[in-house]
Amino acid sequence: MGTAWNGDGRINGLADVRAALGRVNAAAQHRGTTAQLAHAVQTADQAELAPDVTQILPADPALQPLLPWPGGLRKGATVAAVGSTSLLMLLLAGAMHDTGSWACIVGLPSFGVLAAGQDYGVPLERLALVPEPGPDWPSIAGTLLDGVDLVIVAPPADVPEGLARSLSSRARQSGAVLIPTRAWPGAELTIDVTSRRWHGLGPGHGRLRYCTLEARSTGRGRAVQPRTTTLAVPPGADTTRRTIPPAPPRTPLPPLVI
Repeated sequence: MGTAWNGDGRINGLADVRAALGRVNAAAQHRGTTAQLAHAVQTADQAELAPDVTQILPADPALQPLLPWPGGLRKGATVAAVGSTSLLMLLLAGAMHDTGSWACIVGLPSFGVLAAGQDYGVPLERLALVPEPGPDWPSIAGTLLDGVDLVIVAPPADVPEGLARSLSSRARQSGAVLIPTRAWPGAELTIDVTSRRWHGLGPGHGRLRYCTLEARSTGRGRAVQPRTTTLAVPPGADTTRRTIPPAPPRTPLPPLVI
């Protein structure tokens, strides 16, 4: 189960999860913007027919063209984000930045915490990590869904459909947003990055300044129609500077005759 959680953001097992949730719940008593942990549960169809701004976690404006819900992510939804850690960072930053929301990442030990904070504006003081959950990952994710606003989970391949739907149901009941990093049976929305391109390097000089991601979303209900957009990451990157054009070809000099 690991040692006692000391609040440094890294969680090692179920005991740490419970300790972390205790801290989240204590903070929630003093912050009205944190998602309520108990509320009347709506069905997904009801929520889609009558979207309520209090049931939305905000999203980065760059992601809005991919989303079927006005303003952000519907609380209780399962949104698979596939193919890019930058996409995960955008989702975290939008949902957490001005809302006081808490998030946790289950799995994904290579997640770039410093980049998330410095380049994307993710509030690291409200982000918990479970980098190596092991076979207990479903229990850990399920427990976190009961008390954290947004849970990213990096599951193993081929998650059984029954398990996937069970975790999605738990998210729906608690009002948390579940974000798997793989295709997920029953997800309301799947966002995947289909291609990427780096910018900034000229011929033999320069440095990488930003990356453009071609993203596509598909889903159920109002999300059944595919949507696409181009994302420039990290946010705030200078995308206006033109790459220095290549130098014109030089006319070769005749050989030196001595």
